[in-house]
Amino acid sequence: MRTTDPLDFLNRHRDTIFKVLGLLAVLLVLFLIIRAVAMRLGGWGAAWARVKRECAVTAHAFAAPVKAWLRHRRSLRVLVHGLRAPETWRDAELALAAARHATRDSRSRPYAVLITDRTVTVLLTGLGEEPPEDGPWWVADGDTPDHWSAERAELPPVVPVPDLAPPVLVAVGAAEGGCCLLDLGSGPPVVCVEGESRAAVALHQALAAQVEVRLPQGMVVIAEGVHRGYEGMPTRVAHRAADRLKPRAGIAPVLIAAELPDPLPPELTAPPSDFPELRLLLLGEGRAYLRIVLTDRTGQVRVVGTPLLAEGNALSRAVAKVLTDIPPVLPREPAGETDSTARTFAELDEEAVDEEGDALPSTPTPSGLTAPPVAETEEEDEAEAVPTPVPAAPDTPLPSARPARS
Repeated sequence: MRTTDPLDFLNRHRDTIFKVLGLLAVLLVLFLIIRAVAMRLGGWGAAWARVKRECAVTAHAFAAPVKAWLRHRRSLRVLVHGLRAPETWRDAELALAAARHATRDSRSRPYAVLITDRTVTVLLTGLGEEPPEDGPWWVADGDTPDHWSAERAELPPVVPVPDLAPPVLVAVGAAEGGCCLLDLGSGPPVVCVEGESRAAVALHQALAAQVEVRLPQGMVVIAEGVHRGYEGMPTRVAHRAADRLKPRAGIAPVLIAAELPDPLPPELTAPPSDFPELRLLLLGEGRAYLRIVLTDRTGQVRVVGTPLLAEGNALSRAVAKVLTDIPPVLPREPAGETDSTARTFAELDEEAVDEEGDALPSTPTPSGLTAPPVAETEEEDEAEAVPTPVPAAPDTPLPSARPARS
């Protein structure tokens, strides 16, 4: 039997042997380095947990933008689909009115509505109570007693509202696959929008646009600083203009401002009532009795002191798409009474008509702009000192007592 010379074998396979030995040496060095690092981290278990945690953080950092974009698109689709349909607003108002009627003898009051294509859920203040058995309400599994749900098809067509102002619903975001609507017609007279600066400004502008569209023409006064594209009045002048307005059909006029009037008017510091003389939608911190709507940089919206939590990251774009389709709180005036499709200014109450006589209809102006009354277009001191001249000729028309747009 022939035998192989070991030296000859090593000589012929020298390159392969050196490669294998070099690879084993490298692996040994890497193992020693990893072992040293693992021992410094507290052992193999702690090191492995640290590796998994870092991998999860890295994966989340890469996936977060994609998830945020998908969440934004989903919220935008839900809001546009829901807010564009007049039936959404009608059923939400019916549900809120039905909940008011059901809680007329208790301390709970409805303040928000979550509405989907099939169901509607009314959120109540306080600890809540079991819904009445003779109504369409039920509490879903996993919900607290302050969440009353009902089928939209089972809502009563006409609901008696017991001596309460009509609800003024505005969308604050998407939640649970539906639209989240907040009632600004009840509760404290001051609603403050706070939180991260950019998100708070966007939310405040979206709420202001909905309020201006939903309320009767002339019932909303916008101060300066609310939107960079709209040059409003100074806050004090805007407050005086809003203070001259009278409630209409139980709806109080609304002042939209980026700062509090100085000094703070007493009607805004009074305890909440069912029929306040004025309501304020404020950007930033407020004082006295108020409701705080808080938002963060991700667009989440929360009403402080309540379990309400909504995704408002797509609210501004959704409102811009459906603003012309949002129905008003009160029915629109007949089309034959005006030369323009824009809504006319709020009519004077009966007492003002008796005192000042017939007033000419104001010139229709584009919706979305609210200007001070004619007397406020002058300088502040002159407007207070110089009385309005009375025309001598009986046939000369009197100046309109309604607000005019500049």
